[in-house]
Amino acid sequence: MLKAVALADEKAFAALAKVDVESKRSVVTRNQEAMARMKARAFERVASRCELLDAKAAHEILGITKQALSQKTKAGNLLAYTNIGNRRKFYPAFQFAENKPRVVIAKLIKALAVDPADTEAMNFLVQHLVGQMEFSEPGEPSNEVPRFELLDDSDALAIIKRDYVNAMEAGQ
Repeated sequence: MLKAVALADEKAFAALAKVDVESKRSVVTRNQEAMARMKARAFERVASRCELLDAKAAHEILGITKQALSQKTKAGNLLAYTNIGNRRKFYPAFQFAENKPRVVIAKLIKALAVDPADTEAMNFLVQHLVGQMEFSEPGEPSNEVPRFELLDDSDALAIIKRDYVNAMEAGQ
């Protein structure tokens, strides 16, 4: 309401009307709206941190059908990020090399016991992998890089796994 005082007349009335409508909504409804906005921002954040391919591009890169792509995903051989807003699946480009899935991806999914059918868990894993990780020795300059760039380094991979497990624990 205090923001409305500083706005031009027509904008102030619109701001006051919005406050009135929002105050009539239940806490449950407002929480659901907030959750939907958070999920939309999460997708935008992932898309800004790595290249996301639609199913058409992914199956063309691999030289397989869309059905085979879906089967590989369900089997835990590929990462898929599901846009909660429209339920479309996107495939992070970092998991492909030389027109094949990187073996480390399937091993990571299995090691972390991520159920490929669990959309939230798969999304969380992709979010974790596109997040930044400090990968420098003490006394060296900072070296923050996306976790997915370090998947081929066994020491970094152990840290990535540890951090994922820690993030999944209560309170994280």
